Amino acid sequence: MVINKNLISIYNKVSNPRIRRFLERWISKKEKGNAYSGTIRKIYADNYHIKIGYGTYGGCFNRANIPPGVIFGNYCSIANNVRIFRTNHPAGNFTTHPILYHPKMGFAKKDLRNPSPLFIGHDVWIGANVVILPGVNNIGNGAMIGAGSIVTKDVSPYSLIVGNPAREIKKRFNDLIIQKLENTKWWELEFDDLTHKIDEFNSIVNGSN
Repeated sequence: MVINKNLISIYNKVSNPRIRRFLERWISKKEKGNAYSGTIRKIYADNYHIKIGYGTYGGCFNRANIPPGVIFGNYCSIANNVRIFRTNHPAGNFTTHPILYHPKMGFAKKDLRNPSPLFIGHDVWIGANVVILPGVNNIGNGAMIGAGSIVTKDVSPYSLIVGNPAREIKKRFNDLIIQKLENTKWWELEFDDLTHKIDEFNSIVNGSN
């Protein structure tokens, strides 16, 4: 995965949000799209504290909906309108208003919230209009979250969850297949190496291996 330091330097010198968006689109086109652009990933990690794995695409690049501290694994598929929240308004004070903790409101000297990170594993699929709440810290490899789900707790690997609140309805594969997939660590491969082994990895789940 190539990272263009010159383009990063140009981006960092610009403060206008519209120009930054233009540069992101231009860099993405130059580097075969957001799914594979190393430069875009470096920009998001350094400027917005959002870490996005190789091959991951979609709503992970929507900064309006993705807060700092979210880490996406490789080859995730994220719908554009996924919303992720890392903090709640505190309930134990006389008011829930952010005047007590957010410096933009003019009282607090610094942001007093302490959001926990969210780790999203490899090969995770998150459908349209999913909301992930602050109580979630880990979404396991291979998980699928159905459209419109409200996720309130951690998601186990290779599970399919749906609903409000979201609940697991089944595993994608049996334990043996899951272990075989985990052992391959296929998500560590970049495009050329992965595409040469697709039949091999498919054979794990279709019973021929």
